[in-house]
Amino acid sequence: MKVSTIVSALAVAGTAIAAPNHSKKLPTTTIAGLEVVDTQLVRDAIAEVKKFIPLQPYLYNHVMRSWLWGVAAFNANHTLKAQIDLEAHAVGTLLHDLGWDMRPDSPWVTKQHRFEVDGGVGAMKFIADHPCEKRQWDETRIGWVYDAIALQAISDIPDFKSIQVQWIIKSVGFEFPGPRSPLIPDKDYDNILKEFPNDTLFRGTNATFTWMAATKADAIYNTFIQDFGTYNVPGFNATGHRLYDVIQSGLQMELAKYPGTKFP
Repeated sequence: MKVSTIVSALAVAGTAIAAPNHSKKLPTTTIAGLEVVDTQLVRDAIAEVKKFIPLQPYLYNHVMRSWLWGVAAFNANHTLKAQIDLEAHAVGTLLHDLGWDMRPDSPWVTKQHRFEVDGGVGAMKFIADHPCEKRQWDETRIGWVYDAIALQAISDIPDFKSIQVQWIIKSVGFEFPGPRSPLIPDKDYDNILKEFPNDTLFRGTNATFTWMAATKADAIYNTFIQDFGTYNVPGFNATGHRLYDVIQSGLQMELAKYPGTKFP
Protein backbone atom coordinates (compact mmCIF):
# COMPACT_ATOMS: atom_id res chain seq x y z
CA MET A 1 0.00 0.00 0.00
CA LYS A 2 0.99 3.55 -0.62
CA VAL A 3 1.71 6.30 1.89
CA SER A 4 2.87 9.13 -0.34
CA THR A 5 0.35 10.43 -2.88
CA ILE A 6 2.53 13.08 -4.47
CA VAL A 7 2.92 12.88 -8.21
CA SER A 8 4.98 15.30 -10.22
CA ALA A 9 3.25 17.80 -12.46
CA LEU A 10 5.00 16.08 -15.32
CA ALA A 11 3.21 12.84 -14.60
CA VAL A 12 -0.18 14.45 -14.16
CA ALA A 13 -0.02 16.74 -17.13
CA GLY A 14 1.56 14.09 -19.30
CA THR A 15 3.86 16.45 -21.15
CA ALA A 16 7.45 16.78 -22.20
CA ILE A 17 8.32 13.09 -22.11
CA ALA A 18 8.57 10.65 -24.95
CA ALA A 19 6.08 7.82 -25.26
CA PRO A 20 7.41 4.46 -24.02
CA ASN A 21 9.03 2.11 -26.46
CA HIS A 22 6.51 -0.54 -25.45
CA SER A 23 3.47 1.47 -26.51
CA LYS A 24 2.43 -0.82 -29.37
CA LYS A 25 -1.26 -1.58 -29.69
CA LEU A 26 -2.23 -4.16 -27.10
CA PRO A 27 -5.37 -6.32 -26.88
CA THR A 28 -8.03 -4.94 -24.58
CA THR A 29 -11.13 -6.01 -22.70
CA THR A 30 -13.61 -4.30 -20.42
CA ILE A 31 -13.67 -4.50 -16.61
CA ALA A 32 -15.95 -2.31 -14.49
CA GLY A 33 -16.86 -0.35 -17.60
CA LEU A 34 -13.23 0.48 -18.36
CA GLU A 35 -11.13 -0.50 -21.34
CA VAL A 36 -8.12 -2.34 -19.90
CA VAL A 37 -5.08 -4.05 -21.37
CA ASP A 38 -5.68 -7.78 -21.91
CA THR A 39 -2.39 -9.52 -22.62
CA GLN A 40 -1.84 -13.10 -21.45
CA LEU A 41 0.54 -11.82 -18.79
CA VAL A 42 -2.11 -9.50 -17.36
CA ARG A 43 -4.77 -12.21 -17.48
CA ASP A 44 -2.46 -14.54 -15.58
CA ALA A 45 -1.61 -11.84 -13.04
CA ILE A 46 -5.34 -11.47 -12.36
CA ALA A 47 -5.64 -15.24 -12.00
CA GLU A 48 -2.73 -15.20 -9.54
CA VAL A 49 -4.26 -12.59 -7.24
CA LYS A 50 -7.63 -14.37 -7.35
CA LYS A 51 -5.89 -17.00 -5.24
CA PHE A 52 -6.13 -14.51 -2.36
CA ILE A 53 -9.94 -14.69 -2.33
CA PRO A 54 -10.52 -17.66 0.04
CA LEU A 55 -8.39 -16.20 2.86
CA GLN A 56 -8.07 -12.51 1.97
CA PRO A 57 -10.90 -11.38 -0.31
CA TYR A 58 -10.21 -7.75 0.67
CA LEU A 59 -6.74 -8.11 -0.82
CA TYR A 60 -8.03 -9.23 -4.20
CA ASN A 61 -10.46 -6.31 -4.32
CA HIS A 62 -7.69 -3.93 -3.23
CA VAL A 63 -5.25 -4.83 -5.99
CA MET A 64 -7.97 -4.84 -8.63
CA ARG A 65 -9.13 -1.38 -7.57
CA SER A 66 -5.54 -0.15 -7.47
CA TRP A 67 -5.07 -1.14 -11.10
CA LEU A 68 -8.40 0.26 -12.22
CA TRP A 69 -7.97 3.67 -10.52
CA GLY A 70 -4.94 4.22 -12.70
CA VAL A 71 -6.70 2.92 -15.79
CA ALA A 72 -9.59 5.33 -15.19
CA ALA A 73 -7.17 8.25 -14.90
CA PHE A 74 -5.40 7.23 -18.11
CA ASN A 75 -8.63 6.77 -20.06
CA ALA A 76 -9.67 10.28 -19.04
CA ASN A 77 -6.36 11.78 -20.19
CA HIS A 78 -5.19 10.45 -23.55
CA THR A 79 -2.01 12.50 -23.52
CA LEU A 80 -0.99 10.84 -20.26
CA LYS A 81 -2.16 7.42 -21.40
CA ALA A 82 0.11 7.59 -24.45
CA GLN A 83 3.11 7.82 -22.13
CA ILE A 84 2.25 4.90 -19.88
CA ASP A 85 3.40 1.32 -20.37
CA LEU A 86 -0.05 -0.12 -19.77
CA GLU A 87 1.08 -3.71 -19.37
CA ALA A 88 3.81 -2.81 -16.85
CA HIS A 89 1.32 -0.65 -14.98
CA ALA A 90 -1.19 -3.52 -14.86
CA VAL A 91 1.33 -6.07 -13.65
CA GLY A 92 2.86 -3.67 -11.12
CA THR A 93 -0.45 -2.71 -9.55
CA LEU A 94 -1.99 -6.19 -9.62
CA LEU A 95 1.06 -7.79 -7.99
CA HIS A 96 2.10 -4.94 -5.69
CA ASP A 97 0.97 -6.70 -2.52
CA LEU A 98 2.16 -10.25 -3.10
CA GLY A 99 4.01 -9.72 0.17
CA TRP A 100 0.65 -9.61 2.01
CA ASP A 101 -0.11 -13.24 1.15
CA MET A 102 -1.06 -14.96 4.42
CA ARG A 103 -1.36 -18.46 3.01
CA PRO A 104 0.90 -20.87 4.94
CA ASP A 105 2.38 -22.13 1.67
CA SER A 106 2.78 -18.70 0.07
CA PRO A 107 5.35 -18.75 -2.74
CA TRP A 108 5.99 -15.03 -2.24
CA VAL A 109 6.43 -14.31 1.47
CA THR A 110 9.75 -14.76 3.28
CA LYS A 111 10.73 -14.35 6.92
CA GLN A 112 13.74 -12.26 5.95
CA HIS A 113 12.31 -9.39 3.91
CA ARG A 114 9.76 -6.63 4.42
CA PHE A 115 6.56 -7.10 2.45
CA GLU A 116 7.49 -4.52 -0.20
CA VAL A 117 10.66 -6.45 -1.07
CA ASP A 118 8.84 -9.79 -1.06
CA GLY A 119 6.29 -8.26 -3.43
CA GLY A 120 8.88 -6.75 -5.74
CA VAL A 121 10.93 -9.92 -5.94
CA GLY A 122 7.77 -11.98 -6.39
CA ALA A 123 6.60 -9.81 -9.28
CA MET A 124 9.99 -10.11 -10.99
CA LYS A 125 9.86 -13.88 -10.59
CA PHE A 126 6.30 -13.98 -11.91
CA ILE A 127 7.39 -12.14 -15.06
CA ALA A 128 10.57 -14.19 -15.46
CA ASP A 129 8.70 -17.49 -15.14
CA HIS A 130 5.89 -16.47 -17.49
CA PRO A 131 5.92 -17.74 -21.09
CA CYS A 132 5.40 -14.21 -22.38
CA GLU A 133 7.62 -12.87 -25.11
CA LYS A 134 10.84 -12.40 -23.16
CA ARG A 135 12.27 -9.72 -25.39
CA GLN A 136 9.30 -7.55 -24.50
CA TRP A 137 10.40 -7.53 -20.86
CA ASP A 138 13.83 -5.97 -20.70
CA GLU A 139 15.68 -4.87 -17.58
CA THR A 140 14.13 -1.41 -17.72
CA ARG A 141 10.53 -2.60 -17.65
CA ILE A 142 11.20 -5.17 -14.94
CA GLY A 143 12.98 -2.43 -12.99
CA TRP A 144 9.90 -0.20 -13.16
CA VAL A 145 7.77 -2.93 -11.60
CA TYR A 146 10.27 -3.80 -8.87
CA ASP A 147 10.99 -0.18 -7.98
CA ALA A 148 7.32 0.73 -7.72
CA ILE A 149 6.48 -2.22 -5.49
CA ALA A 150 9.57 -1.92 -3.30
CA LEU A 151 9.16 1.85 -2.86
CA GLN A 152 5.38 1.95 -2.49
CA ALA A 153 5.40 2.79 1.23
CA ILE A 154 8.28 5.28 1.24
CA SER A 155 7.43 8.94 0.85
CA ASP A 156 9.33 11.26 -1.46
CA ILE A 157 11.83 8.83 -3.02
CA PRO A 158 9.47 7.57 -5.77
CA ASP A 159 8.61 11.14 -6.81
CA PHE A 160 11.92 11.36 -8.65
CA LYS A 161 11.67 7.99 -10.37
CA SER A 162 10.26 7.47 -13.87
CA ILE A 163 6.67 8.26 -14.80
CA GLN A 164 6.04 4.50 -15.00
CA VAL A 165 7.11 3.96 -11.38
CA GLN A 166 5.22 7.01 -10.20
CA TRP A 167 1.96 5.94 -11.76
CA ILE A 168 2.03 2.41 -10.39
CA ILE A 169 2.42 3.93 -6.94
CA LYS A 170 -0.04 6.74 -7.62
CA SER A 171 -2.68 4.22 -8.63
CA VAL A 172 -2.31 2.42 -5.32
CA GLY A 173 -2.45 5.77 -3.55
CA PHE A 174 -5.95 6.43 -4.84
CA GLU A 175 -7.08 3.75 -2.37
CA PHE A 176 -6.52 5.97 0.65
CA PRO A 177 -9.44 7.86 2.17
CA GLY A 178 -10.06 11.43 1.18
CA PRO A 179 -11.87 13.41 -1.50
CA ARG A 180 -12.28 11.74 -4.86
CA SER A 181 -9.48 12.64 -7.22
CA PRO A 182 -10.39 14.99 -10.06
CA LEU A 183 -8.24 12.75 -12.27
CA ILE A 184 -10.88 9.99 -12.11
CA PRO A 185 -14.44 10.53 -13.38
CA ASP A 186 -17.18 9.90 -10.81
CA LYS A 187 -18.84 7.27 -12.98
CA ASP A 188 -15.61 5.29 -12.97
CA TYR A 189 -15.33 5.56 -9.19
CA ASP A 190 -18.87 4.25 -8.90
CA ASN A 191 -18.37 1.39 -11.36
CA ILE A 192 -15.10 0.25 -9.77
CA LEU A 193 -16.52 0.28 -6.25
CA LYS A 194 -19.63 -1.56 -7.37
CA GLU A 195 -17.61 -4.41 -8.88
CA PHE A 196 -14.80 -4.44 -6.31
CA PRO A 197 -16.27 -3.17 -3.01
CA ASN A 198 -14.08 -1.36 -0.50
CA ASP A 199 -15.89 -2.43 2.66
CA THR A 200 -13.29 -4.44 4.60
CA LEU A 201 -9.93 -3.04 3.44
CA PHE A 202 -8.93 -1.43 6.72
CA ARG A 203 -9.95 -4.41 8.82
CA GLY A 204 -8.03 -6.60 6.44
CA THR A 205 -5.02 -4.32 6.45
CA ASN A 206 -4.91 -4.25 10.26
CA ALA A 207 -5.14 -8.05 10.38
CA THR A 208 -2.44 -8.47 7.73
CA PHE A 209 0.03 -6.04 9.28
CA THR A 210 -0.53 -7.59 12.71
CA TRP A 211 0.14 -11.02 11.20
CA MET A 212 3.40 -9.72 9.69
CA ALA A 213 4.55 -8.38 13.05
CA ALA A 214 3.70 -11.68 14.75
CA THR A 215 5.26 -13.99 12.16
CA LYS A 216 8.28 -12.16 10.73
CA ALA A 217 9.43 -9.71 13.38
CA ASP A 218 13.04 -9.59 12.19
CA ALA A 219 11.86 -8.26 8.84
CA ILE A 220 9.66 -5.49 10.19
CA TYR A 221 11.80 -3.77 12.82
CA ASN A 222 12.35 -0.13 11.85
CA THR A 223 9.43 -0.17 9.41
CA PHE A 224 5.92 1.15 9.95
CA ILE A 225 4.74 -2.43 10.51
CA GLN A 226 6.64 -2.35 13.81
CA ASP A 227 3.85 -0.27 15.34
CA PHE A 228 1.34 -3.03 14.66
CA GLY A 229 3.52 -5.37 16.70
CA THR A 230 3.84 -2.85 19.53
CA TYR A 231 0.09 -2.26 19.78
CA ASN A 232 -1.44 -5.54 18.58
CA VAL A 233 0.92 -8.45 19.30
CA PRO A 234 1.24 -9.61 22.93
CA GLY A 235 4.89 -9.85 23.99
CA PHE A 236 6.22 -7.96 20.97
CA ASN A 237 9.09 -5.66 21.95
CA ALA A 238 11.19 -3.82 19.40
CA THR A 239 13.58 -2.43 22.00
CA GLY A 240 17.12 -3.36 21.09
CA HIS A 241 16.25 -3.76 17.41
CA ARG A 242 15.39 -0.16 16.57
CA LEU A 243 17.88 2.14 14.88
CA TYR A 244 17.43 4.45 17.87
CA ASP A 245 18.72 1.68 20.17
CA VAL A 246 21.72 1.03 17.95
CA ILE A 247 22.68 4.71 17.95
CA GLN A 248 22.21 5.06 21.70
CA SER A 249 24.31 1.98 22.38
CA GLY A 250 27.05 3.30 20.12
CA LEU A 251 26.85 6.68 21.82
CA GLN A 252 27.46 5.18 25.24
CA MET A 253 30.39 3.12 23.99
CA GLU A 254 31.86 6.16 22.28
CA LEU A 255 31.62 8.30 25.43
CA ALA A 256 33.31 5.56 27.46
CA LYS A 257 36.13 5.12 24.95
CA TYR A 258 36.76 8.81 24.20
CA PRO A 259 35.74 10.67 27.35
CA GLY A 260 38.08 13.58 26.68
CA THR A 261 37.07 14.31 23.08
CA LYS A 262 35.18 17.56 22.80
CA PHE A 263 31.97 17.62 20.80
CA PRO A 264 30.43 20.88 19.62
